[in-house]
Amino acid sequence: MYTRDHFSLPLPAMADFVRARSFGVLATHHAGTVYTSPLPVDLRGSEQSGLFVAGHVARANAMTAAFEAGAPATITVLGPDTYVPAEWFGTRSRIPTWLYCAVEISGRLEVSDAARTRADVTGLIDRLQKETVEGSTWSLDEMPAQLTDGYLKNIVGFRLYDLQLASCFRLNQRKDHSGELAEVLAASDDAARQELARLVLRPPTARTE
Repeated sequence: MYTRDHFSLPLPAMADFVRARSFGVLATHHAGTVYTSPLPVDLRGSEQSGLFVAGHVARANAMTAAFEAGAPATITVLGPDTYVPAEWFGTRSRIPTWLYCAVEISGRLEVSDAARTRADVTGLIDRLQKETVEGSTWSLDEMPAQLTDGYLKNIVGFRLYDLQLASCFRLNQRKDHSGELAEVLAASDDAARQELARLVLRPPTARTE
């Protein structure tokens, strides 16, 4: 990912962003073919103990050949984005641009066995249930065993190790008219633009000066 220092988040902020989104696009290659797949992203561990991603894809997905080969892979997690016309800066003397938020996770693929796949899927569901439904106690244990077993047989689990994270949060840093831009974005009925309005006024990037 191409980025600049003033567009980059510190590692803890990147990890928080990925966990808040928990969805991205995995890209890898095998035998001369590039594969991509949108999927849930479960970032685990910490900067001190070692970060890794747990995930899974359908067993029928041809991408699984890359898992067995231990190929390098990259997951891109995207946040809010929008096209910005010149008028939104309160002037006609600005080049239109695009605001966006993205974190890229690169690492080494390792296929998971059945036990680890089950544990990782269970862990992901438990976390997302609690984050999405207040007080949720639902778990895979409520499903008939044959249904759960059938589902798990049709997926291939993986982990992504030796991670390198990069980020690019283009939020009009080091340029003028941020106030005017944020005002227009905040007045939109689009949730992504409203979120960007807050980020433009207070970019979470490591260096904004």
